[in-house]
Amino acid sequence: MNTVQFGTTGGQLSEMCLGTMMFGDRCDLAESDRILARAMEGGVNFVDTAAMYVKGETEKILGQILKGRRDKLFVATKVNHHDPAVIRSSIDESLQRMQLDHVDLYLLHWPKQGMNPAEMMSALNDVVNAGKTRFVGCCNFPAWLLAHFNAIAAENGYPKLVCNQIPYNPIERGVE
Repeated sequence: MNTVQFGTTGGQLSEMCLGTMMFGDRCDLAESDRILARAMEGGVNFVDTAAMYVKGETEKILGQILKGRRDKLFVATKVNHHDPAVIRSSIDESLQRMQLDHVDLYLLHWPKQGMNPAEMMSALNDVVNAGKTRFVGCCNFPAWLLAHFNAIAAENGYPKLVCNQIPYNPIERGVE
């Protein structure tokens, strides 16, 4: 598996990321463990999850199967709410479910009308400063909104969003 530099973070990540949305739904603990082991054997070192996957069950399964492997993996999770208090509390709940002291990447999942970018960036700054995540990013944001969030970060000395996870597959090719 080839690795690529993850933006300006200095991290070297596998070109492929293991998405875990089906852990706890279509895959039980044993199958999830087998999938993670096989992905790692193939060189995958990037694991993606979200607090909302199977109502937190996915993160609980990861908490059990990451043991002894954590130092070899870059772990990302997402928050699907945009209230600053929820951004701050959701990371704690995710860390507890995954039995981790930090994640490598914490992502805002889907923009919503009426959200307050300045308050959201302040909350993400708090999460980074507390050592609960190394980096922050977003999912499914239009480029102009990512730029807006990063302008707020620059203006206030907050960590910038280091990535935007967007759909890209044989059907969804809008990024091109």
